[in-house]
Amino acid sequence: MTGSLISADNNFGLVAAFLCAAAFGVWSEGTRLGKMLSGVILTIGAGALLSNLRIVPFASTFHDLVWSYAVPLAIPLLLFKADLRRIIPETGRLLFAFAIASLGTIAGAIAGFHLIDLGTYGPKIVGTIGASWIGGSMNFAAVSQMLELKDGAVLGAMAASDNVGGTLFLTLLVLLPGSALIRRLFPSRVIDEAPTEDEAIEAQERNHFHIADLATALALSALCCFVGYAVASLAGIPQFGVLFVTIAALALANFFPQRMHRLNGDFDLGMYFMYIFFAVVGAGADVLLMVQTALPIFAFTGVMATVHLAFVLGGAKLFRIDLAEALIASNACALGPATAAAQAASQRWRTLVTPAVMLGVLGYAIANFIGVALAQFLG
Repeated sequence: MTGSLISADNNFGLVAAFLCAAAFGVWSEGTRLGKMLSGVILTIGAGALLSNLRIVPFASTFHDLVWSYAVPLAIPLLLFKADLRRIIPETGRLLFAFAIASLGTIAGAIAGFHLIDLGTYGPKIVGTIGASWIGGSMNFAAVSQMLELKDGAVLGAMAASDNVGGTLFLTLLVLLPGSALIRRLFPSRVIDEAPTEDEAIEAQERNHFHIADLATALALSALCCFVGYAVASLAGIPQFGVLFVTIAALALANFFPQRMHRLNGDFDLGMYFMYIFFAVVGAGADVLLMVQTALPIFAFTGVMATVHLAFVLGGAKLFRIDLAEALIASNACALGPATAAAQAASQRWRTLVTPAVMLGVLGYAIANFIGVALAQFLG
């Protein structure tokens, strides 16, 4: 937190840095490099560069605010035109893909435990990181507490490895659909039907939006967040607030489809929030800390991620699962609903945004049990 050019308490400096990184990512979509790598990857890279060059800190209150507010606000904006008549049939296939991805994480965690010497904390490390790669950071924190893993140095190394490994894995998931070899091996109707960059630009030009549209969309998104988190709190499960936010957004989208369809700019605004999120994700990757203190744990994460991806791609080939659906299920399992929804939106797989959120929340629900069971089994 100390030692960066822009300190952790310099909120306007951090706002400027991350908004610039997000603007760079959006702008890069129209460049040759951006079309080859995608603006998402370049945004993550820009965030990582800012933090590892010590221009911004690796963590701050602003980072937390993006996770706590920008991401929840983005989810309704990305879902206001979600058509459940198309989404529900596809969710069943994604659920099967998610089950394969979860099995891949479990198998990878067990393989990594036997291949990498993690020391006396090995089973607890495996259970905690395994839970994180089926749910998310919430499960990382919960399982580490349940397993009474309190060594600060070990937890710091685990967090660094989990963060860096997750960022690299997200980069790989975004790049895979662009590989000619992968596309030959894994046909994808979703990718083939996604609008091209030029078609997306033309659609934006046809749908000029006004400030009233943006104001309305943002207000409705905030209302969805308010209602969603209030219901989750009243139900005694505040950690699942994002699920109720999703339900509120889908209710608006499906009970008032014509009115929501007339809104312009909602999806674009949601994507802008996601680009800010991607910049923050990149900035959280402390590469030096990983190299200095977390090499064995990082190696374990690498083994687990490799086996996980092998299960996902093998399952996609064996059961003829659409490549886009398999990758989004993998993202929802390994990285959570926010990154899965963001990938689906950024790669213009709009029908997969809602299933991505749903599957990510399912991961939150089951990961604690799996993480503790892994630690007990390996202990």
